[in-house]
Amino acid sequence: MGGHVDLGESADTALRREAAEELGLTDFTPERLDCYVFESARERELVFSYRCTFDGEIRPSAETDGGRFWSIEEIRSHLGLDLFTPNFENEFHRLFGHLL
Repeated sequence: MGGHVDLGESADTALRREAAEELGLTDFTPERLDCYVFESARERELVFSYRCTFDGEIRPSAETDGGRFWSIEEIRSHLGLDLFTPNFENEFHRLFGHLL
């Protein structure tokens, strides 16, 4: 899941808004993992990474094109094949590089 912070909004507020819009999540406790600047030839953005444990129904919206869960093994086998965005691959390596 990803989204952008609206003018005057905190990253935590944007996270809750996007989680509700994209996944139907409203009652969860996020844990901030990282905050950094991602830069590519195309863009530069401030990234806030979170995780949470949620024991309820996840309802992906049309905005997520139905959504899908991937195992670490599936992600690992598709890295570098131009399936994922550069942002995602960078994020994955930052947070889960120890699993590679």
